[in-house]
Amino acid sequence: MIGKGHSEVLPIMVAAGLSSTHLKVADLDRIGVVIGPGAFAGLRVGLAFARGLCLGTKARAFGVTSLQALAAGVEPHDVIAPIFDARRGQVYAALFDGAMTEVLAPFVATPEVAARKLCTHAGIILAGSGAMLVSPYVTAPHAISNVRRIDPAAIARLARAAPTPTVPPAPLYLRAPDATPLSPSLFRESGAP
Repeated sequence: MIGKGHSEVLPIMVAAGLSSTHLKVADLDRIGVVIGPGAFAGLRVGLAFARGLCLGTKARAFGVTSLQALAAGVEPHDVIAPIFDARRGQVYAALFDGAMTEVLAPFVATPEVAARKLCTHAGIILAGSGAMLVSPYVTAPHAISNVRRIDPAAIARLARAAPTPTVPPAPLYLRAPDATPLSPSLFRESGAP
């Protein structure tokens, strides 16, 4: 967990990274950014920051799903199931083969339902903060990786290998936001002044 908000910490982290590599923002040509699934605010901040870095430079933003980035940090395996705890009794999950080709698109489900969707392959390896939530429901032989978080180097590798996008990256939300407007809202047309 970070003590400050993402918008306060992210510029400091990027500045430190650039300083340690002796690079300038103008030297960047590809910027990898996680598009989700994940926390609503964190995704928005990350995407806005990546797009801001691209303004006025030759850099392009390349979106990478959080699940693909997690899978890319796991030791090579035939089938990798990256799984994040999505809270509220749910997980975000997907399946990738050893070449990081998506076998099953990202989805959100309860751990039990996720296990049924993921267990189409024997010898699967589970990774991420949700692996222990899903594992009790997996009936096929499987292993659990000790990789729990995304390695920033994996994002960089995926962005470097990705084809040039035709549109800027957009957030991947798999469920509705937790925050909803109050009723009645000042922003709804209801005949109010």
